[in-house]
Amino acid sequence: MKTKIISGAIAVAIVIIIYYTLLGGTQLLNNAGGEKLADNNTKKPAKPELPEFAQKTARVAEAYIYAAQNQDKLKYLACYCGCAGMEHSDKLLSHKSLKDCYIKPDGSFEPHASECKLCNDITLEARDMLMKGSSLKDVRKTIDDGYSGRGVGTDTPMPP
Repeated sequence: MKTKIISGAIAVAIVIIIYYTLLGGTQLLNNAGGEKLADNNTKKPAKPELPEFAQKTARVAEAYIYAAQNQDKLKYLACYCGCAGMEHSDKLLSHKSLKDCYIKPDGSFEPHASECKLCNDITLEARDMLMKGSSLKDVRKTIDDGYSGRGVGTDTPMPP
């Protein structure tokens, strides 16, 4: 009788371990903070909830979603809309990269890009190039070459 109970308990434990593993167990545990996971279980947010200003048009929302999910890339891309020293709503913007056009230092959304077609153009062009396999360095060069004549660029570090 004891052998059957022990065998049954072991079988249940094995099923739980297999189930846990198939669901991406360690990622589920590491995500205890409630961060949404994308469909492929990466830590990139699936689709951030956007504030109203970031949903002004479908294109603006698309750029905000990409920016939120790819801050690690946008921090190496310069913006040429003049936001490095622009006044916006009675405050001076001192953006250092394209990321700052979308995301504030505290992690909340920056409204600037919702009103700036150039920020969205650069972001979506960069996204398209990266999706086609271009390196971040090549994207940076293309953006710098294509947009540097349109305005003062941000003082953005080059990608590693």
